[in-house]
Amino acid sequence: MSAGLRSGQVAEAAGVNIQTLRYYERRGLLAEPERSYGGHRLYGEDAVTALRVIKAAQRLGFTLQEVAELLEAGRHRHGR
Repeated sequence: MSAGLRSGQVAEAAGVNIQTLRYYERRGLLAEPERSYGGHRLYGEDAVTALRVIKAAQRLGFTLQEVAELLEAGRHRHGR
């Protein structure tokens, strides 16, 4: 298993709190992270980028539903 960032590290780097991080995960805005052997969530650097994009889109007036649709369209376009 590769090393990753724990929830607190990702939240701090993206300027959100852990509850926001988990909420976006439940909403499907963020992919479910890998888990360490101890059960801790381990995120890649792409999670920080995704959180920053989500927050920027919200500042521009997009709803979370619209952000989810944009992210999904981007995933399909890039074959993920």
